[in-house]
This record gives sequence, structure tokens and C-alpha cells, in this order.
Amino acid sequence: MDTEVERIIQQIMEEAEVGRDELKEKIEKKKEELSGFVTSEGAATIIARTYGVTPEREEPEVRKLRIGDLSPGMSNVDIVGRVTRIFEPREFDRKDGSKGKVANMTLMDKTGEVRMVLWDKMTELVSVGEIEKGTPIGIKGAYIKKGRDGSPELNVGRRSKIEIEPEDERTEDLPPLSETKVKISDLNLDLDFVDIVGKITAITTPRKFKRSNGSEGKVATLRLVDETGQIRVSLWGEIAEKTNELERGESIRLENASVREGRGNAPELHLNTRSRIVRNIPHTEAKDLPEVEQKLLKIEEIEPDMPVLDIAAKVRRTFPINEFSRDDGSKGRVMNVILADETGTIRASFWDDMVETGQKLSRGDLVLLENARSSMGLRDQPEIRVGKRVNVKINPEDVEIEEMKPRRVKMSKLEEGLDSLEAVGRIIDVTKSREFERSDGTKGEVASLTLGDESGTAKVVLWGSKTETLDEVESGDTIRIKDAYSTAGRYGEAEIHLGKEAKVEINPEIVEDLPSLDEIEKKFSKKGRIKIADAEEGSQVRIRGTIVRVFQRRPFFNICPKCGRSLGSVESEELCEKCGEVVKPDHKLVVNTIVDDGTANIRVVAFGKLAEKLFGKTTQEVFEKISEEDELADFYEKIDLAGRKITVTGNVKRDEYFEQLELRARELDFPGAKDEAERILEKIKDRNVVST
Repeated sequence: MDTEVERIIQQIMEEAEVGRDELKEKIEKKKEELSGFVTSEGAATIIARTYGVTPEREEPEVRKLRIGDLSPGMSNVDIVGRVTRIFEPREFDRKDGSKGKVANMTLMDKTGEVRMVLWDKMTELVSVGEIEKGTPIGIKGAYIKKGRDGSPELNVGRRSKIEIEPEDERTEDLPPLSETKVKISDLNLDLDFVDIVGKITAITTPRKFKRSNGSEGKVATLRLVDETGQIRVSLWGEIAEKTNELERGESIRLENASVREGRGNAPELHLNTRSRIVRNIPHTEAKDLPEVEQKLLKIEEIEPDMPVLDIAAKVRRTFPINEFSRDDGSKGRVMNVILADETGTIRASFWDDMVETGQKLSRGDLVLLENARSSMGLRDQPEIRVGKRVNVKINPEDVEIEEMKPRRVKMSKLEEGLDSLEAVGRIIDVTKSREFERSDGTKGEVASLTLGDESGTAKVVLWGSKTETLDEVESGDTIRIKDAYSTAGRYGEAEIHLGKEAKVEINPEIVEDLPSLDEIEKKFSKKGRIKIADAEEGSQVRIRGTIVRVFQRRPFFNICPKCGRSLGSVESEELCEKCGEVVKPDHKLVVNTIVDDGTANIRVVAFGKLAEKLFGKTTQEVFEKISEEDELADFYEKIDLAGRKITVTGNVKRDEYFEQLELRARELDFPGAKDEAERILEKIKDRNVVST
């Protein structure tokens, strides 16, 4: 028998005066009786209790260690350290269906740093704020496992004990916590993870979105202010749900927030599962924060799904009232208004009884909206919804706003959805105006020209009386355009459109030097085929390569059937801002691929007829095929585009979201061996002509 069993036998003999042989026999008999489900030590303990003896157990030696001493497999560990980072507790499902809870943090001493895991009830120490960043803690009875990265991981279970600020000599030489708390004005893109204290000035509810791989994500946003400034905060994943608990005006501390580049290249903060929001922070942390009073938001500050917001802006455009039928058969009305301030434009929709209020608005009026809310609108942009609970004041005397400044854009940076934009460029070519018939039978006139600058080229579309401008210009002239808007063209590229509000200056005095007509054509109109590695932003090129990837997204976008303007991803009736009417959108195909020619790869986007050519099917056939498949991936597998050779001609632009060049296709083909041989022969002939 082992030493522990022998020790129990000795204790029974001394306290109950029983013989050794008798005890050994009873222990073996008890083991047989329990069919081997008990150890010799367990059987000896049972026998001891029948004699009224409680076995004394020798406590295992407690290991007082430093973090640098830890290794996987250790148990009953005694350690002291300072908390350097805390992650929000989260729930999980066990294999038996029960719920569990886990919280992670990092601990440091002078010998190193270790990840610590709290399980189940132990996580309450984090939830109620007993353990905070910087707190010295002592842990007894912990065990060490191998972490995901192979390093030791300290696990604290229900038998472990945690002491806050323990009286232990090891606390005396704990290093101080590195300061990661910063003020908003000190944030910059060189910082990694930061802590920040501020007051909430605006908040949104969580909204779901689709990622490029088809999975679903969740996001919410905050506006945070301290005594030095304000900042936008994005919350991703499960932490986005925290906004349902937070309130405007509440002081909070963000921990482990990452600094990213946001709108206008300004820093913004991002929170994920590694981040933490601490509420009910001490007064000493919040005492310098400014009071949050009624704040009129700027248009650039409005996010989708804000439940409450106040805004003052000027009316830029109004649209006719539209009537519609709801699912329950009742009738509804909506009137849309474009509002503007010095930071941008936004659509506001007045619903049902509020339509009468909307009808009182005219271009140039200043309107104050109190207790409005926002939602996701066209092109994933926020819009304001004005219902019966909204207080609307027209031209209030005590409110002033700055006028909207024209948004100057370069040709290569042009994107759809811009309003009040300004552009300066040189005319490359001009098309004659043509007459067209509107849906109501009236006649209209439209023309276009191509405008270029040092960054690229873009199409400019002139409507109505603006077509008369073409009588005064020719190729090579310089023009300045103001108060125009942009929208998606036939091939998906952004175009500048000139409505009745737009202004055109011919050959104005400009500070910048524009390239000559020859220089623009030479740089951005490359007729011959080039290597993808040589493609430049803003140029028109022709490339040949292999499709190495097809993005498996739903291959449709929707446009107004009357004017062709993009309506985003709506499936039901939607307002067309240009027509000012609610329309049933037409489906148009769009295909995103990656093409590689051995020198580099580029994202290629094909729209409409070119997308049909890629798929080898009409838009309606694609729509029907996708409807028949259980999964979108099944449709793309049958199309089998990956690996095919392709020749593409189009415009190169920079996709800011994917941080790579993108080729908007204007022509494409699947070249055969004969086509390629003829191309090579022509190239050889051209070289021979040059050499002679």
C-alpha cells in the first residue's frame, strides 16, 4: 500500500485501537464491494469513518512562484501579479448544453506577463468591477495549461482563490502599469491599443451587415467627448450590443480600443471582443469631462440607427409627395427633402401627417429637427426619418449654421453619391446633345463630355439647359463645375451630373497647372495591352490575364428604371432622388473577380451586359438560376469562371475599402489561341515597321 493509505491505517490503529491485519482486510473487502470504483485511499477513508476517525490529510506544498517560472502542467500554483489588460466576460455553450462564462486578462510581474483565464463565478469579479486594470492580485490554487500560442496560461477555477491587493512580499516589486490612457486630442495613428475616458454625446443601436464572404456581422457607433475634443467609436461583434445599455451623457472608460484611420483621414476608435467598456467610473476620472447638453449634430456625425438626434440644416432640394400601400393594405405618404450643412448633405423623409410640415419647406430654408432618428438609406448611407414625435422648427431665429462648402474632387477620387461637388479639368472630347422622352411624355435633352486632370478622367453628363454649354466649349478648354452631383454610370464608374442648380465656368483662372490635352490622352488613354503591374490609377487600360478568384456575392444591384440612377440593394419600391418618384427597381448584374497576369493582380468589376457575357446568361436567367439554388456558392460552382483567360479594357481606380486598384470593365472577351496569335503577329509587324 502507498504511504497515504499507510498513514490512514496508522491513525485508525492509534485512535480506535484496531489491528493492522483487520484494517487491511476491511479495506480490501470495501474495494471489492465497490467493484473497483474506489481507490485504496478512498476505501481506507470510508473504513476510518466507520470507526469515527477523520483522516488527516497532508496539504500539498504550495508553490510560491514568479510568472517567469510558470510552465504547462503545474497545479496548485500561488502567484502574484498586476493586471495589465482585462477583456469583457463572455458566455459560451458547453457540450452538455449548459451555459458557461469566461473572462480573460493579462497579469505581469518583474519576470514577465501571462494570460489569465477566469471561469464561471470567478468572472463576476470582473463584471462587478472588483478587479480593474492596474490592480495587484494574488491567486492561489490555480493551474497552468498551454495557451493557443503555446505559452503558459493561468487558469482560475472554482477551487482557486483570488485576493485583491494581497499582503505578499512579491507585490512590493511589481512594475508600475504603463500609462495607456490618452486624451482625444492626443490620439494618432501611430498608437495601437489605448484607454480613454469620455462622455457619450451620440449613440446608435446595433445593426447587422453582410461581409464579403457572406457571413453576418454586427456594428454600432458612439460619439465620445472629453475636455480636449470628440471622436467616433465603432463597436464590432458582440460588444456592439453594449450600446443597448448605454445612455447619452453617461461617462465611460474604454479599454483596449484600437486606433484606426477614419473619415477624412482622422483617427477613430474601434472596439471588438478584446476591448472593454467600463461604466460607473470613479468621479476622479470623470470630473474634468464637459457637460453634455442638447447637441445639434453635423451631418457628417450622423450614423445609421441613431434612436434620437437633433440637427439643424438648410433645405437644398424638395421632392413631390409619394403615396404607397403598406403590407396591411393601408395607405401611406412620404415626402423627401435633401438637407445640407457645411459638412455634407443628407436625405430626410417626412412620413404621413408630417408630410404637411414638409410641404412648408422651400430651398434655402433653415430647418431644426428635434427628437428625430436615423436609419440606413440608399448606398448604405444614413438618412433622417421625421415622424409625428419630431419637433420641426422652420427658420428659427436663435439657430445659425454655416453654408455648405463645395466638395472639390479629383477625377481619380470621384465616387457615386456625392452632392454639391466641385471639379476642375480639361475637356478631352464632347458628344452632341440628344433629345429623349420622359415617362410622362415630356421631352428632355442630354449631352456629355469627358473631363481630365492630372489624376484621371471622368464622364460629365449635362441635362436640360446645361447642354447649351457645349456650344461654347471645345476639346482642350478648361472648365470649373460647381454644385454638381455624382452617380453610377452604365459601366458602374462614377459620373458627374449637371442639373439645374449646377454652375459651369469656361476657361476660368485657376491656381493649379492642368496637364495639356496631349499629356492627359497619353497618360490615361493607353490603347495597347499593358502588364497589370504597370496599371496606374485614373488610366484607361487593356489587360490580359487569368481569373484567379470570383467573389461569391449576390450579383445584382438595383437602378431606377426611368433614369438609371443606382438605388442600392433594395428589393421593393424605393424613392429615386433624381426622378423624385417611388419606383420598382430594375435588376442589373455586377460581377467582382480578381485577374492575375503573372506580374500582379487586379480587381475587375463588370456590370450589365459585360457581366452577362462573363456568366454566359441574361440577367433574368441568372436571377432564376440563383433562385433555384439552395446556396449562392452552388450557382458560382456551376458557372466555373476561375481559371479562365480574359482580356479586359476599362478604367483603373483605387478601391479605398480593399486598398487596391480596381478595373471597371468597358470591354471584355475570352481570347482564343487564334486571337492571341494574331495579336502577337500584329505586334511583330509594328516593331518591323519602326525598325525600318
